[in-house]
Amino acid sequence: MYDTTDTIAAIATPLGESGIGVIRISGSHAYAVGDAIFRSPSRKPLAQRRDRSIQHGLVVADDGRPVDEVLMLIMKGPHSYTAEDVLEIQCHGGRKALEEILSLVLAHGARLANPGEFTQRAFVNGRIDLAQAEAVMDVIQAKSRQGLTSAVNQLEGRLSKVIGAMRHELTDFITRLEVTIDYPEEDLEDITVPDVAGAIRKQLASLDEMLEASHDGRIIRDGVMAAIAGTPNAGKSSLLNRLLQEDRAIVTDVPGTTRDVLEEWISLKGVPVCLVDTAGIRETDDTVEKIGVTKAKAYMDKADIILVVIDSSRPLSEEDRAILEDTKERNVLIVLNKSDLTPVVAEKDLGQYGHPVLSLSAGTGEGLEALKEQLLSLALSHADTAGSALLTNTRHIELVRQSREALKRALDSIEAGMPVDCAVVDLREAWDLLGSITGDTVHDDMVEEIFSRFCLGK
Repeated sequence: MYDTTDTIAAIATPLGESGIGVIRISGSHAYAVGDAIFRSPSRKPLAQRRDRSIQHGLVVADDGRPVDEVLMLIMKGPHSYTAEDVLEIQCHGGRKALEEILSLVLAHGARLANPGEFTQRAFVNGRIDLAQAEAVMDVIQAKSRQGLTSAVNQLEGRLSKVIGAMRHELTDFITRLEVTIDYPEEDLEDITVPDVAGAIRKQLASLDEMLEASHDGRIIRDGVMAAIAGTPNAGKSSLLNRLLQEDRAIVTDVPGTTRDVLEEWISLKGVPVCLVDTAGIRETDDTVEKIGVTKAKAYMDKADIILVVIDSSRPLSEEDRAILEDTKERNVLIVLNKSDLTPVVAEKDLGQYGHPVLSLSAGTGEGLEALKEQLLSLALSHADTAGSALLTNTRHIELVRQSREALKRALDSIEAGMPVDCAVVDLREAWDLLGSITGDTVHDDMVEEIFSRFCLGK
């Protein structure tokens, strides 16, 4: 992992001009490093000053030259983020001040921290588990209020508690089955094995629920992509502008104005949605427009939701029908645009495609709120970030899936009347896999790989 005698330091705020910049120092020599560069009216060494206090003073260079006026935050271990002695220097946010103070800190015995090393120390020192550590980056990278709520829930240990309870129950299963192996003369198997089998079925049902909800969890964290597709002049760019409430895309009466894709993010009740305005799909000899059509189809292929925009003021074209046929098996919302004009196409004309249909006017905004509600409904089915331990992390989802497979093998062994030893092997595997989520059974190389994705200073 790391040398516990090391003291690490890093700039914890983005470089650039800002009101405040923060340099974080953690380790057994943090206060010695601070004493070497910090001057204040109090002559006390930092280690003797009050825990969780803020000291005002100057950072000075080795020749006595003042570098910056700062606030020094003192957090003594184990009651700190890393569970070690920690100092945080709050200085002015200019790049030069931050870099010069960090250089002094490194010159007096600290080393530059690796990405995520502060959080890694918090994990290694037992202050947080691995799932909580990964939630730190989810909090930093949250794209929406709902994503932030989900990340904070995980940071507080909601998922860890659920996983911990499951592992505790698995320990009970294993222990009870091993008793029947160790004491065959007691005739415990006929009582114990059916009881354990019933409990395994309940845990399988819980894992199934978690995996089913994981789709919503990933959407809450990463967002959903909605491609706006259709023929030229159907009103795709107008719809994008209306949803964004700004003129982001060029809108003209000339068909084929949009030649490239345009991506913009919006938030629908806390769920991040990436709207992709695509080129109008039609047969064309224009080389640039052909490229735009190819890109449009590529984005439709990878989108979570496709908004097929149709101009309801003109009859369905062959291109309209081709798009609807090509997206018949996809998650589609058909948008009948230009409802402020005399309609030629109605919802009843599109029933054969099996998708929800909604009328609106991108020009006037009528029907826009209904579109947002329908779009959100397609994105989320049952996510509840306030009351559940959602799986939002791909690593966690895969470990839960593998654990479920091991549990199913254990149950199959029991139901097939195989020796109890076979079920115990699979139960132990499930126990080990769930422990990898919280870090109880994870290997060091995996820990290093996870924390290498973190930003410097965290």
